[in-house]
Amino acid sequence: MPTVKFIHCSDIHLGRQRLGGKLPDTDFAQALHFIVRYTLEQRADALLIAGDLYDSPSIQPPVLQQATACLAPLKEAGIPVFAIEGNHDRATVTGESHTWVKYLNDIGLLHLLSIPFTSQGPVITPWDDQRRQGSYIDFKGVRIVGAGYLGAGTVKRARLIAETLTGWRQDAGAGALIMLLHAGPDYIVQEGGGFSRENLEFLHECVDYLALGHIHKPMNHGGWAVNPGSPEHVRLEECRYDGQPRGMAVVEIDPSHTSPLRRAEIIEVPKRKVLSLRYDCSPHSNKTRRAMDAIQTDIVRTLRTLGAAPEDAVRLELTGAVNLGRIRLDTEALAVYLQESLPVKAVEVISGGLQLAAGEGSPAGTVHAAPSREDLELSAIHEVVLQNPLPGLEQQADLLARLFYRFKEDVRNRASAQEIRERLQAHPLVEQLLAEVLEETPERSVAVAKDGDA
Repeated sequence: MPTVKFIHCSDIHLGRQRLGGKLPDTDFAQALHFIVRYTLEQRADALLIAGDLYDSPSIQPPVLQQATACLAPLKEAGIPVFAIEGNHDRATVTGESHTWVKYLNDIGLLHLLSIPFTSQGPVITPWDDQRRQGSYIDFKGVRIVGAGYLGAGTVKRARLIAETLTGWRQDAGAGALIMLLHAGPDYIVQEGGGFSRENLEFLHECVDYLALGHIHKPMNHGGWAVNPGSPEHVRLEECRYDGQPRGMAVVEIDPSHTSPLRRAEIIEVPKRKVLSLRYDCSPHSNKTRRAMDAIQTDIVRTLRTLGAAPEDAVRLELTGAVNLGRIRLDTEALAVYLQESLPVKAVEVISGGLQLAAGEGSPAGTVHAAPSREDLELSAIHEVVLQNPLPGLEQQADLLARLFYRFKEDVRNRASAQEIRERLQAHPLVEQLLAEVLEETPERSVAVAKDGDA
């Protein structure tokens, strides 16, 4: 039996808005187009999409056009696409409402695999081509299972799914098995609802290749559990992953071999260039009002040295000490100045790491006893939380204060509603509460509760 080649990608995030639209959402369509073209050029047998094809369950018509235009060449070439939904693709954890990924399934551009849960556990069914639905599909000697996004109950639900997969393993001639799962190992993303290393190993007992999504950082665990990472910078801070291959994985399976997985290699997908700069404002901390001019000029000079070009984006992190009594620090004005002066496509300025310099009577740059702006604001929020405890969360003041501070920063930085919603969904406290409910409540009731909260 010949080797079967798959291209595995995830977290495309079509339609993502960054920096108020200064960076075009077509970047994400171009990334998907590159993956599709690579799939065709490599004559791969199929494309796997492990969730978050879209950035939101509510998309605009141009975004739908991007998806259909990118995937149509694969259908014309007879190369199937097997996909699952991620947390961004649907409005609820249960995924019972119709989504735009389901629409792509209905018109034949992809096969959407899913495993619904009832109070009795997972309902795992074979693909029905007439109804265009199912949990798994047999393709060229490889069984492809789509688990999707399982939310706070990821580990519990994955173990229930694994019981069925283990049964398949015991059948003679079961062949190779690939599982698509939209989840991130908790030792990487440090969030609830993820996998520990031990969790991954129990899946390894019944899966030859685990096609992961959800995290945007590339990960290859033991050569068999792979997340290729996002093919484009969903957030500019993801530029810290640059320098290592990220965006898609080439997977080769030999169904007739006792160890079917022959190759799992992450491949780079071209992205918009993002320049990242940390700039220390301390040398200008106690200067006159012209200090801001000096800061701007110095930053422009540095970025030009780094090779800033008109189509690049810039992520600027301000650090050090600033005497706000002498310097009028306007981060929005700074971003506009840099964008127009260099010029570059867009600039993101992060100022949370700045400290308040001592007053005029102290030596320039003295910051020994001065807390940072972040510390001052976090302390004030923490005090409010302590004075106004939320029922049942009296012991979680620190976590709540940091969450509320993060929301304040999101608003200040004009984060989108989807970004804020995503942060809330991934917060350990929220995941912990949902997991506790899942343990104590019948599955059907939990699903209804989550739908109501989404």
